[in-house]
Amino acid sequence: MKQERAPFWEALVAYHAKGIIPFHTPGHKLRSGPFTKIEERLGSGFFALDPSDEVENPDLDHDFEAALKMAEQLAADLFGAESSLFLVNGTTGGLHYLLMPAKGSVIIPRFSHQAVYSAMMLSQGKAVYLPTAFDPEWLIPLQPTAEQIEKELGRGGVEAVVLTHPTYYGTVADLESIVSCSREYGALVFADEAHGGHFKFAAELPPSALESGADAVVQSTHKTLGSFTQTSMLHANNAVWFNKAQKAQRVLQTTSPSLVFFAVLDEVRRILAEQGQELVGQALGLAWECRSRLGEIRGVELLPGSLQGDPGKIVFSLRDLGLTGIEVERILRVDYNIQVELSDYYSVLALVTLGDTPKSIGRLVHAVRDLAGRRRHLGAKGLERCNMDMPELPPIVLNLREAFFAEQEAVPLQEAAGRVSASFLTPYPPGVPVIAPGEQFTPEIVEHLRWCISINWPVRGIVSGQKVAVLEDNDRFCRT
Repeated sequence: MKQERAPFWEALVAYHAKGIIPFHTPGHKLRSGPFTKIEERLGSGFFALDPSDEVENPDLDHDFEAALKMAEQLAADLFGAESSLFLVNGTTGGLHYLLMPAKGSVIIPRFSHQAVYSAMMLSQGKAVYLPTAFDPEWLIPLQPTAEQIEKELGRGGVEAVVLTHPTYYGTVADLESIVSCSREYGALVFADEAHGGHFKFAAELPPSALESGADAVVQSTHKTLGSFTQTSMLHANNAVWFNKAQKAQRVLQTTSPSLVFFAVLDEVRRILAEQGQELVGQALGLAWECRSRLGEIRGVELLPGSLQGDPGKIVFSLRDLGLTGIEVERILRVDYNIQVELSDYYSVLALVTLGDTPKSIGRLVHAVRDLAGRRRHLGAKGLERCNMDMPELPPIVLNLREAFFAEQEAVPLQEAAGRVSASFLTPYPPGVPVIAPGEQFTPEIVEHLRWCISINWPVRGIVSGQKVAVLEDNDRFCRT
């Protein structure tokens, strides 16, 4: 099968073209019918290409699973893997499939996506956390070093290492050294490559996780490569573990996946095979232009290249003009009709991908230039600089799964010291949990969370009235 073919997309389109009368699910029967408002926005084609599990391909006996396997193998060939899976539950689902079979210790950087944590709830493995270091100037999480990981590997019993490649801010680790070190200890390496699917298509970008020797990666094809939201791919070069991941997929994935999602992944793969280098190259050109023009604006700071492997993530700050990133995000949305990817205390992140145009870049640059000019006119003072004094990782009393499903109650944050957390408390962004289920609140953690709240840093997990969820039966585990 050649890369210019899209077997699943073609089989799905052929089913519609055949004009088959459907006496099968779904209930809309491949036509918009009474759903006129949906048709006005999505067109009739979405209904026509949603025939539950039916495709048209006589050579495959009209078997959608056979067509899917062909499409997945083409994706594996393109991305440099032995095997691939199309995912309809995002990279979250892929991480669940990879980690559910784990039984030993799994090294996890503390800033890992919450999908890694929930995957450990599904597995029999033990999470071993690596504390997060932050850049003192930008307060963004830094990647773990090979030395840090080797130290944990040396304790023994490590089955796998999970890495984020790149981070949300575009920071990358020395992945090749980490993979080499992990191999010496017999540990697998999995990569959450949600934001790095495009690395394959530009030599100026960091090597992809597969190119660096990872056993398996999960990519959010929808984040940087243009497929529909919720669609991702899992790529593996370890046949034994891939078979385990497939078994987990059969347990966890819906038995009624969207064929539209599979077909779009297939067609996006075909386009990337033909034009991927050109499209990603154009996007990087726009990103460099955007960075250059923003860098010329007085009062605008850009995240230095030493902290960023992916120039498509435009991280900038107006802190010298007295604005937090959270405020900049709100002003760009309200005053300029622009929505950025994320904001934190110092900065905002504008994501540039193959879907951008010179016009969209121009709109962003104009908005930031205008906003900076308005602030300078007001004579604003610079933002107070803060230190990210993250408290030490708390004591682990129960594992994630036990604590998450235990009976819980809500208590005021200031009274939480000594209690066992029943939830994650995560200042977001950057999304590094200060405490996870099963861990004990310390006075330092309580104080840090109160500081985050005092500067209006959103903390996920705080409920109304600044309360937190703790285990109801606390006395069994520790004393207040």
